[in-house]
Amino acid sequence: MKSIILSKKFLAALIVIFFASSILLFGDENGRTGRTLKTSTSGCSCHGSINTGVTVTITGPDTVNTGQTQQYTLTVTHAGKLGMGLDIATRLGALGVVSNTTHLSNGELTHNANIPMTNGTASINFNYTAPGTGGIDTLWAVGIGTNNQSNSSGDSWNHAVSKRVFIRSTVGIEPNISPADFKISENYPNPFNPSTKIDVDLSKPANVSIKIYDLNGKEIYNMINSKLSAGNHTFEWNAITNSGTSVNSSVYFMKINVGGLVETRKMILIK
Repeated sequence: MKSIILSKKFLAALIVIFFASSILLFGDENGRTGRTLKTSTSGCSCHGSINTGVTVTITGPDTVNTGQTQQYTLTVTHAGKLGMGLDIATRLGALGVVSNTTHLSNGELTHNANIPMTNGTASINFNYTAPGTGGIDTLWAVGIGTNNQSNSSGDSWNHAVSKRVFIRSTVGIEPNISPADFKISENYPNPFNPSTKIDVDLSKPANVSIKIYDLNGKEIYNMINSKLSAGNHTFEWNAITNSGTSVNSSVYFMKINVGGLVETRKMILIK
């Protein structure tokens, strides 16, 4: 009789262990936070290892005024999958719910339940409110393509390319400058080595500032900050920092401010 009692206890322990393992394996049906590159590189590890076949993209404005709210879209694509899971985070601003398929948790946006895909693709909209001071913010995301099962079998995930958002302070904007008063070219060549150029064409005099930022949003080079006359102006960056040190192969961002109106250009240095 004693041996039977011990066997029952052992069986009960096995059931508890299996149930706990299942929770760890299957994850939370209503989403988890802390899975983006803001926190770590582990991502949605309970759904297997990272899969480059999953495409996760964040689309929306590159520039937002201080305190302004803008709408963005997260899209997850993976052929053959039936559902989507997600986690979205921001560094400085605040996220807001647009779709009834998502909710906020710990300041991050995640799904309420598995979001159905159509032809292996699903999208959700969300709001982003910029902080009260100018600078650069970041949006991070991770997306999952699922099989709509009660377990993680066959699920795949990937990180989105982190989206940089330039926060424009509205203080000091020249009221007589409009987008029609200037034209900014794409930088050329791109990718580049060892230098890249950009043209700024002004129909009237304006204050112009051009700065270079790295992937972490840190300013590394101040190209110009002065008032320019009307006409075409060409500027060149030789892949150096403000101290004259050469930079490594990577993606960089050029922020061009004309009279308070800002545009950005992504540049790829390949040495």
